[in-house]
Amino acid sequence: MNQQKWERDVLNRQRNIVFPDTNLNEGRFYRNIASGKAVFSRGQKISLLIVPAYYLIIASLQLAGTIRQVLSENKDQGQSVGFDLWIFLMLLGGFLFWAFLALKGLFPPSQRRKRRKGYSAIG
Repeated sequence: MNQQKWERDVLNRQRNIVFPDTNLNEGRFYRNIASGKAVFSRGQKISLLIVPAYYLIIASLQLAGTIRQVLSENKDQGQSVGFDLWIFLMLLGGFLFWAFLALKGLFPPSQRRKRRKGYSAIG
């Protein structure tokens, strides 16, 4: 990338148009993690593991609360079990998304080594 293209890219990233640029930067962020090409420091790797762990803990607590509500004899709590299950499924979706990103980010696919082709005898 030559200097003009680099300067244009830097200026485009610093524009004052919030919504489209924010979406572009967020998409670039997730694409870089999911591609497996991003290089992380030890602290970033630990942080990348904390996010799915957070979702797992919160989803587990939500599921436990839903099960408690189903098993409780006093069902006059005003909240339906279906709503609690929807919340659990949303949290589970967040957990699965971040678990996928963490696995792709921490264990990138191994790069295939290209085989060197030697000279072949034509005969």
